[in-house]
Amino acid sequence: MKATGVFLLLSVALCCYQGNAEMDGGGGKGTEAACGNFDQRKGCTKIFDPVCGTDDVLYSNECLLCFQNLQRNTNVRIKNRGMCQKPSPRSGSAQS
Repeated sequence: MKATGVFLLLSVALCCYQGNAEMDGGGGKGTEAACGNFDQRKGCTKIFDPVCGTDDVLYSNECLLCFQNLQRNTNVRIKNRGMCQKPSPRSGSAQS
């Protein structure tokens, strides 16, 4: 019984983790950013929690990715959390 509970918890954790681990950056791929969690009118925090967008641009945090989508009227999604494998030349400007 105890082993079944542990297996069930590990299965749930694995399912949650897979949702954030999509690596393909093609159109429609990646994880949708949770832009509703941020008040864009107040701006984004300076907390460095990098996300790599499906445009291969490194954003300092998810809020900044949402802000850039709003400003540019785009739908860049989260390719992966953390650094980009092949950063775009634009990455330097998206980290502000």
